[in-house]
Amino acid sequence: MSRRVAVIVIVAATLLKLAFFAVLDRPWGCGCGQIWALPDNPSLNSRVMLDPYTLMHLVTGALLVLLLVRLRPRWNLWALVATVVISSTVWELVENLPASIQLFNYDPGDPLAYRGDSRLNALADTAAAALGAVLARPMPLWLVLLAVAVIELGLSLWIGDGFIIATLRAVLALP
Repeated sequence: MSRRVAVIVIVAATLLKLAFFAVLDRPWGCGCGQIWALPDNPSLNSRVMLDPYTLMHLVTGALLVLLLVRLRPRWNLWALVATVVISSTVWELVENLPASIQLFNYDPGDPLAYRGDSRLNALADTAAAALGAVLARPMPLWLVLLAVAVIELGLSLWIGDGFIIATLRAVLALP
């Protein structure tokens, strides 16, 4: 894929995401003037541009690019990043559907209760996935997997959440 085509795909995915979030009437941000949410203020998660969950998106991009390189070894970096952006966009659309939000199984009174992403947060999540792909592409598999394990363990200890905990929460909520 040429750089030009990849940029067109990335811009189209971004515009689609913004249109979807507009239909859902999601805010642009938190309105609080902050760009980063720390664990001591979890109500800002998914509302500010960056939060601890941004690291999960970075990891997702890294893992996805490693899978893509194995499946499509001839793809150039532009094709890989465009595919990661499309994948992240699809995830953001699905993640923010009302039915998906309910799968996270938070008590509505819980300050951690997920109510969906702001537009700025969703854009930053996709940028983090693309960054993860670019960073992981030249790295050996063992180093990426080590980084993934460290980030997962770190998030689990830091905020009491991560891929494994969130997956268990969603699976246990299914009928």
